[in-house]
Amino acid sequence: MTMFSPLRFKFVATFMLSLVAFISFAQCKKIDVDVKVVKTSSDINSNRSIILEIKESNKSFQVSLFGPDKNNILNSAQTEFKNLASGNYLIVVVSKRDDDNYCPKSLNVTIN
Repeated sequence: MTMFSPLRFKFVATFMLSLVAFISFAQCKKIDVDVKVVKTSSDINSNRSIILEIKESNKSFQVSLFGPDKNNILNSAQTEFKNLASGNYLIVVVSKRDDDNYCPKSLNVTIN
């Protein structure tokens, strides 16, 4: 095996790319989010809401909601989503500015 064999080059290139990806994500800050599912009344069929509390102050975030009925909400500033049907929801929170260096945060929420 020579010093510049294709196999060795592929290994070194893959290792370097993996290392760069790991370092770039290891340095981002975590977004601290609390999630609550709230009913508007004690009635079983009452409307349900998902309320997010993002703990970072003075930062702007975008929230995307992906639901079972395909009525998705993308890149919103909302932290409260009302009148939701039962099912599983995926919520993704990202920073509006790359310079803030926050990692994307995903949350799975189930409404029964």
